Amino acid sequence: MLISVLLVMLLFAVLQVAVLFYARNVIAASAADGARYAAASNMAPAAGGTRAEAEISQGLTARLSQGVPCAGTISLDEQSGLTTTMVRCTGRIRSIFLPFGAFVRIDVTARALTEPSS
Repeated sequence: MLISVLLVMLLFAVLQVAVLFYARNVIAASAADGARYAAASNMAPAAGGTRAEAEISQGLTARLSQGVPCAGTISLDEQSGLTTTMVRCTGRIRSIFLPFGAFVRIDVTARALTEPSS
């Protein structure tokens, strides 16, 4: 009996880590796509943040995605001096098995070279 309780707790811990890795990958891919979208289509950088938030809400549940806002800005590449569109998503993700807390901080930044306007 004691071993089965420990095995169930271990199973929940492994599932929680898997969900957190999945959420981080979804957020990173959404930020990268938002940066590419805003950089390639000559749109305002804020459109990249909006697009990233929309993709995050499609890829994750409402409970997980609501705590991760994204913002798009213009920045300069330090080495080349070229203009880049940067989308940064930061926030906290709540544990799915613990109802009272256990937040994990997520901080993802994606950059894409801004296309010159034609």
